Amino acid sequence: MKKKVIKALVFLIIIGSIYCLYNKYNNYQMLKGIDVSTPIVFAAEFEDGNKGTFKYNIKTGEYEKISDYIFQELSYSDDYEKIIGVIWEDRFQGIAELDMKDYTFKPVISLDELNKCVEELGLTEINYNYPGVTQLRMPRYYKDGYTFFWGYYSTVICYIQRENNSWDIEAISNSRFRGYTYFIKKKAGLDLLLLETEEKLMSQESGRGTIIEKTIGMNNEKGILDIHLTDAIDASGLMDMTDDMSKIAYYEEPEMYIYDLNTKEKKHVTNQYLFYKYILDLKFSPNGRYMLYTVGDIPFFWDGWYRTKFFIVDMKTGNKIGLNKWKNGDTFYGIDW
Repeated sequence: MKKKVIKALVFLIIIGSIYCLYNKYNNYQMLKGIDVSTPIVFAAEFEDGNKGTFKYNIKTGEYEKISDYIFQELSYSDDYEKIIGVIWEDRFQGIAELDMKDYTFKPVISLDELNKCVEELGLTEINYNYPGVTQLRMPRYYKDGYTFFWGYYSTVICYIQRENNSWDIEAISNSRFRGYTYFIKKKAGLDLLLLETEEKLMSQESGRGTIIEKTIGMNNEKGILDIHLTDAIDASGLMDMTDDMSKIAYYEEPEMYIYDLNTKEKKHVTNQYLFYKYILDLKFSPNGRYMLYTVGDIPFFWDGWYRTKFFIVDMKTGNKIGLNKWKNGDTFYGIDW
């Protein structure tokens, strides 16, 4: 009897070893094929006191500080030569950008200037109290200016551009429903706004919202996707789009999907089961082949922020790799790829 048990254990150990080696080989092959010329960038404050904006190497798991400013809710420019984000610190509050060639910091517009601008729109001004949570969210490059969410519930998207040494501002979207994330699809003529929102256009179920499409400058809107709204504290949304704005990535627990705006079809990518965890970010790679997503563990007794782990998934094969699992106390403020 003992010999049979020992043989069974040895067999299971061999099978387990083969499986582990097979996984390691697949992971190696997958990492080998990923282009890292455009790095993942993120803003964070680590539990050891190190804080700022960093670039992350997928293949080595190492990261390098590129600015001692925390670029909250950062995103790349279309040419990947700059990043833009919200700076919410004692030394500066407002929108700024970072040159990815020499890491030069450049203020774009301060909070004081923004408050003067939004007076024209009848919006409530935003006051700075201390570093951390900001009501100025998700700045992006758009045409010859910038867009951003204004206010705690992000119901208004503003567009600013500088002309003759002064700022012009307009609201390109104003809703009574909370917004989570948005993208602007440039077209010949009028541009399209794709907005993840709590508005219920396609389902009246609790905890659901809609990704809507609307033409900028017009009041028309239609529902593209009925979505589950995250319960996570981070309200930056769970939607991303490829560079050509043809596909949307989104999460519908426990599955991740890609929705093709041209064919109106959705494709299952992978499953990510959550138990006392949240999906916090979804980001396409620059070539659209891979997706970075982050999972946060709910802190014990909610005594801190999420403990975050990075994952990469190959959207052609569905293979995925778990990358860094960061420490308790490490706080992330924004990420892009």
